[in-house]
Amino acid sequence: MEIAPNIHWLDAGGSNVYLVVEPPNIVLIDTGMPRKQQAILGLLSQLGHQPHDLSHILVTHADMDHVGSLAALHQATGAKIWVGADSATLIDRGKSPKHMPAVVQWIIDTFMKYGAVPQGQLSVFNDGDTLPFLGGLQVIATPGHTLDHFSFYSPATGVLFVGDAMNTRDGRIQLTPPRITADKTAARHSAIRLLEHAPTVIACGHGTPSSTHTAEELMQLVNRLRQE
Repeated sequence: MEIAPNIHWLDAGGSNVYLVVEPPNIVLIDTGMPRKQQAILGLLSQLGHQPHDLSHILVTHADMDHVGSLAALHQATGAKIWVGADSATLIDRGKSPKHMPAVVQWIIDTFMKYGAVPQGQLSVFNDGDTLPFLGGLQVIATPGHTLDHFSFYSPATGVLFVGDAMNTRDGRIQLTPPRITADKTAARHSAIRLLEHAPTVIACGHGTPSSTHTAEELMQLVNRLRQE
């Protein structure tokens, strides 16, 4: 589904991914769980493009449900991968960041691993960088849900890619549940920083992307988060 001109949303089962089609650049934001590469390549094909047309992959954070198919897509397309420095360290090992309840985190750390990509094949962005997509895509550090988390904002289109910094549940924009948040205070500050951009579309990692919210509703959420 196209959520804004040239920006396509795919519910990859478990998490959302987004494809920005601006030839010669075609950019994928996050890659979903392991073994989702065929669904993503299928969307690319539906839009009239071949695997090698995918030029860049941007990663919000190194959770398995966001980078599980990263290695497979990199191998299939040769796309350049952009990540934060902490995510690069985790992806090099095929490991998810720590943010779950203790027992669940132990299970993840002990038994769950996704396809790794060597750190030398990863390009690193930093907070405040601007990437050459969507008229200048701003890189925003948004720790909280995980400490390696980044989001991306396009002032030219008003689209904000929030990863797991926020999501939509029960028809409302919300923070990721506290029980799976590494730093709750940082998560609130990150959400406030994002919402102050007053985006017209919030492209979240889970739930339906939000495009019907008003600026007043966003400000009400900001005020509530400031009071917590």
